[in-house]
Amino acid sequence: MQSGRGGLYLDVPSGTHEGSILIATPEIADPDRASLLLREPSSMLEDQLRFSAEWQLALRIAASKGLSKSEFLPRFLLYVCEQLLTGSAREMTEQHLGTQVFNRPPGYNPGEDNIVRSYARMLRKRLDEFFEGEGQNEPLRLHIPRGGYVPVFHTHQAIESYVVEASAASDVEPPAQIKNRLPAPIVISPPAPANPPTLRRTLLFSLLSLLIGAAVASGGWLAAHSIDAKKQHAVAHALWLQLFSNDRNTLIVPADSGLGILENLTGHLVTLDEYTNGTYLSEIKAPPGVGLENFNDLRQQRYTSVVDLNITSTLTQLPEFNPVRAEIRYARSITTEDLKHSNAILLGSTHSNPWVSLFEGRMNFVLQYTPAINQSFVVNRQPERSEQATYNNGDGTAANKTYGLVDYLPSLDGEGHVLIIQGLNMAATQAAADTLANETMMEPILQQARRPDGSLYPFELLVQTRSIGASAPESRIVGSRIHREEQHPG
Repeated sequence: MQSGRGGLYLDVPSGTHEGSILIATPEIADPDRASLLLREPSSMLEDQLRFSAEWQLALRIAASKGLSKSEFLPRFLLYVCEQLLTGSAREMTEQHLGTQVFNRPPGYNPGEDNIVRSYARMLRKRLDEFFEGEGQNEPLRLHIPRGGYVPVFHTHQAIESYVVEASAASDVEPPAQIKNRLPAPIVISPPAPANPPTLRRTLLFSLLSLLIGAAVASGGWLAAHSIDAKKQHAVAHALWLQLFSNDRNTLIVPADSGLGILENLTGHLVTLDEYTNGTYLSEIKAPPGVGLENFNDLRQQRYTSVVDLNITSTLTQLPEFNPVRAEIRYARSITTEDLKHSNAILLGSTHSNPWVSLFEGRMNFVLQYTPAINQSFVVNRQPERSEQATYNNGDGTAANKTYGLVDYLPSLDGEGHVLIIQGLNMAATQAAADTLANETMMEPILQQARRPDGSLYPFELLVQTRSIGASAPESRIVGSRIHREEQHPG
């Protein structure tokens, strides 16, 4: 069973709700976007909230460059802000947002349709970009902490003074001290409804949500400051600096080892189309001798290998790792849209991480799989000098010889970077990761790939190792490509 062919388990109505009106708000400063239709607060909002600083900030963000071109992002932002400002934050479940913002039918399954989570991640990213650019002089800040959809408003001055004070300390404060010294969140008092007990419960829920959000957000700022301090005292690694940038999110995507096992059992190699639409989960039948319960477990549970877990752990320990902009996501939980707008580190090959297939058209070294276990190989599309056209598992006299690949390529939108660490089995994937961590082996490669401005050209490495179980006792680079001619998506 080749679970090592990849494999980490870790774990916004096109319209508006009834009563909403579409208007062109005069607060939009940019005349090029003045015609953008934004939602006016519903009848639930009194005038003091309709013209509140928080609502006006939400309108400006919705009209910003980062959101205005999207169909759903402005609606998502304005809806969650309206819910908070009217004391309805308790209604902001994933199910509720899916039906109210994204026209999903009542009773739809968020576990199978993750549109709310996907747009929430995108919205958080665009909010960060807004306050780093257009909104850097805004007196208020708006955040949506991870793990929920309730917005948090803070004054900019409170945040700045807190971060400056914290940075002057010699050591990072313990969590309890941090919590006690957080800048106070802005608490919104909505108009009094007819039912006072309901109002009290709503205000309590909103206040708790805001306090929790403040803790999460402030913790993130402290972590970012700590990472920046470490970078000043460490030798910058050009590859990791480009992958873990401050202006773009980074997804770490461990392999779906359960998928690899399913493919081995059935002899059917799942395509990316089958993977994204989920048909492989319903159409693949259990082979003879495999119990249906165990087979369904493979289809439903999320498994990865210890190799991928170790690689992910190592990545999070890098000095360049930015916890504020990085996220670990399981392969079944991402979309093409996610990969278009983020940097990504993909672990595993197409056998256990089908997203890798989006980038194979730009690779010279490509892993090829057959239904037979251990009968996979590497295709060298354009051999150079003494290189082989194919590299097979157990080739020649070394029965345990195997191969891994390191691919550093442009992202789907051409604005970011993708790193793929893959191998014909777990030992090969581990060898590829070990090569990346070996400064002696990587220094000549990175020197060749370095652009005049210090950034890196795309490159590929073919790594040979010996497979002893899931371990790779030694490895060496037997092929490389530096793509000095820019590669474009597509």
